[in-house]
Amino acid sequence: MKTINKYIFLFLLAIMAASCNSDGDEVVLSGFQEGELKATASEVVLTNDNSGKLVLSFMWNAGELANTYSQKYGLPADALKTTLQFDTQSSFASAKDVVETASAKSYTGKALNSLALSMGLETAQAAKLYVRMKSTIAANVDPLYSNVVEVTVTPYEEIAFLYMPGDLSGGWDKYTTRLCSRNGNGEYEGFVNAKEWNNFKFTTEMSSTSGVTYGSNPNDLYTLDDSSAQWNIWFEEGGYFLLKANTNTMKWSKTKITAFAVTGEFNAWSLATDVMTYDAVNQVWKVTCNISNTLYGIQIIANNDWNSKYGGSNGEITLGGANIEIATPGTYTITMNLSNPEKYTYTIE
Repeated sequence: MKTINKYIFLFLLAIMAASCNSDGDEVVLSGFQEGELKATASEVVLTNDNSGKLVLSFMWNAGELANTYSQKYGLPADALKTTLQFDTQSSFASAKDVVETASAKSYTGKALNSLALSMGLETAQAAKLYVRMKSTIAANVDPLYSNVVEVTVTPYEEIAFLYMPGDLSGGWDKYTTRLCSRNGNGEYEGFVNAKEWNNFKFTTEMSSTSGVTYGSNPNDLYTLDDSSAQWNIWFEEGGYFLLKANTNTMKWSKTKITAFAVTGEFNAWSLATDVMTYDAVNQVWKVTCNISNTLYGIQIIANNDWNSKYGGSNGEITLGGANIEIATPGTYTITMNLSNPEKYTYTIE
């Protein structure tokens, strides 16, 4: 029985009640129970205006572990673990776990927005998040779960930039060229017109002394490196490129754009007839078309690749966007501006 006394903590963590009779003590563990979870709101609309404000808090009663002889046997301070679980489905089949050490959790608009976007919620669209609290005391003891709280969240477009000081911006202290992450999720893109051997780096701030600076790994040009051993990043060839950078995977890539073509019913969906030319001074692509048939509108295709279809409406164009509508037949000059990674635009005149 001395062995049982020695390892009484293992029993306390493994079962809800344990006893030992060698010294006449009956040790009972209490406080491991299903928690009660509450939220301060059932619906939250997130915007840039409330990004820095507290918009949602969760509070719970997870219980407090105790035993009838705590002074004699004690309890580890971290014996009871509580975890908030978030999911877009009530089944919690793909729950996102957030371990908590307190009895409440508050979110600013920005923090909740980042959480919602990381779980696949679409910007400007209301969707439900299901939240519950998970309580555990040991790996071999089934966890207990609280009630489920439903919160409807509408995320906003969270924009972040990677600046590109160096040859592309006109100097290592210049930050005019940049990539954009429209969801603020670490995935950036933008179009640049580069010369062979142009050197640059990526920075999260318009400064060399703040934020994070990414160069290339000395062993791999297309692997980002934020250490002091980083090299510059460069172009082995000149041209017009779609650049992508991912600060989660620490990779970047470039795709050379050899052509943009305007196509539609008016030219039998040809990719060779109405090819756009690049105006490097104004940083726009342009072509003049005789659009005699406006059926189905028009599309702009990159590199003769139908998977690289650009479309849109109201002057904004995106990859995979809807066909651009043309109201009446006529001769039009179509201009596409991809120089601002925050928003690609077009005009039809």
